[in-house]
Amino acid sequence: MDPAPDRADDLASEQHGLKRELRLGDLVLMQVLLIVGLNWIGNAGEQGSTHVFLWLAGILFFYIPLGTVVILLSRAMPLEGGTYQWVKAGVSPFAGYLAAWNSSFYTITVFGTMGPTLVNSLAYMAGPRGAWMMNSTPLVVGVVVACLLVIFAMNVVGLHLGKWIMDSGSILTLLCAAIAVFLLVRAAISGRPAAYQPFSLALPGFSILTLNVFTKIAIGALSGFDIAGVFAGECRAASRDLPRSVWIAAPLIALLYILGTGALLVYIPPGKIDLAAPLQQVMQAGFGNGSLGKILIEVTVGALLLYQISGALAMVGMTARLPMVIGWDGLLPGWWSELHPKYRTPVKALAMVTAACILVALGSSWGAGGQEIIQIGIGAATACLCVMYMLLFSVILFGKKLPEVRLGFGVRLAALSGFLVCAASLPFQILPLAGVPHAGIFALKVGGLIVGINALGAWLYWWGTRRRVSA
Repeated sequence: MDPAPDRADDLASEQHGLKRELRLGDLVLMQVLLIVGLNWIGNAGEQGSTHVFLWLAGILFFYIPLGTVVILLSRAMPLEGGTYQWVKAGVSPFAGYLAAWNSSFYTITVFGTMGPTLVNSLAYMAGPRGAWMMNSTPLVVGVVVACLLVIFAMNVVGLHLGKWIMDSGSILTLLCAAIAVFLLVRAAISGRPAAYQPFSLALPGFSILTLNVFTKIAIGALSGFDIAGVFAGECRAASRDLPRSVWIAAPLIALLYILGTGALLVYIPPGKIDLAAPLQQVMQAGFGNGSLGKILIEVTVGALLLYQISGALAMVGMTARLPMVIGWDGLLPGWWSELHPKYRTPVKALAMVTAACILVALGSSWGAGGQEIIQIGIGAATACLCVMYMLLFSVILFGKKLPEVRLGFGVRLAALSGFLVCAASLPFQILPLAGVPHAGIFALKVGGLIVGINALGAWLYWWGTRRRVSA
């Protein structure tokens, strides 16, 4: 028998007719889906055996602090809208609006530019016959647009369907990680000589490059605990299950990252790691080029393709919930919050988010100019993610005293650590990637875009408040 919804959980969601579809198991798998990106083991593997220190530092200084803050706030305020609601209550409505705005820009940019990744997976599965795919701009654009339209349709149907897609993507991701760990254990038992020492507790040499890798691992690979909180009003018992999902998923995710990187180094030394497909490299090196190896590589690529689609399904759905909740507060026109009469999902908000992703996909396809747009957009989007997290940690550090939230020294210290990691990561987002002819101009473009995004968000908030007062 299904448990009754927690009556303390987001009464507004009941008033607006949202369906409570998510149980604890769904939330745990969603945490895995939204946090684990197995390609990150390639970036960490380039640091050699000292990757252990970087992972542990990222876990200690960002991963655990973020989990601590999310557990505390999701238990005290299990509200649909997650970070937007927490920052709004703890800092100010304006800060909450900017947190939602920056989070939305990140999602739209990242998933609007996922076409090359999807086509790369399809080309890998097609083998030599698929070599032409990556050079076909119409195919890249067509695939991402078709994928986004399918994601829109699945999101309209709602979490009743979407949770099964997301759960499947999470389970396949865990299966791929488990195969990599199996290869690590098999190599240790068989005494196979390692291509490189997989683990070491030695400190990496301190440099700007090491700091850059650390911040990217922390913000890129270890963030996401907050996202499930956006769906609080669609959970069966948000105040109970959201914190539990963090507790259950956190150690599993940390272990997968560290062991997965170690497995990679056993077979592939730094300098020869394919950053675009490190997991496929592990499978090929571990199982060889025989029929079993080829089958497992195909399965891995297919699983990662489903993972990418599942992640986009969750993130687009999450992003559409933010303007829906902001519309409840009267800061956006009411149509943003209108729900589908049958499925009770924010269909118009979903359509707008999907359309924005498609526009980004079209803009990023303009030849060399499009590639520069991608680099500038991703840099600015990651910076926006840092801004959002800084606002989230500010609830604990600088926010109002909330009666629902009990703050101890440990929680404040955790929030300070997470805040400083985000602040340290911000300057690295304006550094140019390889192939940029003018580093200074690139930095000005990224920095200007970050300022412009937040200036636009501030103007939209001002417009929304004026509109609400005059209504």
